Amino acid sequence: MGMRSFEDSLAWQKAMDLNVAVDKALAENKNWGFRDQLFRASLSICNNLAEGYEMPSDRHQLKYLWIAKGSCNEVCSMLILSKRRGYFPEEAIEQMLGLQDEVGRLIRKYIQNKSGGLLGIPGAMALLGLWFNLTTPWFLK
Repeated sequence: MGMRSFEDSLAWQKAMDLNVAVDKALAENKNWGFRDQLFRASLSICNNLAEGYEMPSDRHQLKYLWIAKGSCNEVCSMLILSKRRGYFPEEAIEQMLGLQDEVGRLIRKYIQNKSGGLLGIPGAMALLGLWFNLTTPWFLK
């Protein structure tokens, strides 16, 4: 990623902002299962960006970027659900969705950079994900 530490990553910094916003928004929510899932998903983004940072190869780093991207999508889904359920004020949801979108775009850019730019080809992202699942030894998954 061309940085001294994972803390230099703009995606990690924005993911931390997202986690703080999620934590604050959840303070009054009484749906414990929902609270736990949304908080853990938002925390997973930060932690997977940090975990993958010093992995020994691009392939290993990409694995953690993909996991972070998946958690980012999970947060988006849960925020859309929270909007439908009226869990949070509209401005809080919009702020969190904006952060989530920004983090997702940054992670996608990191994935493109690590994978050599192949992701400009239609369907390449799905094929790359399938390739990782098929080629990553079970003990690294």
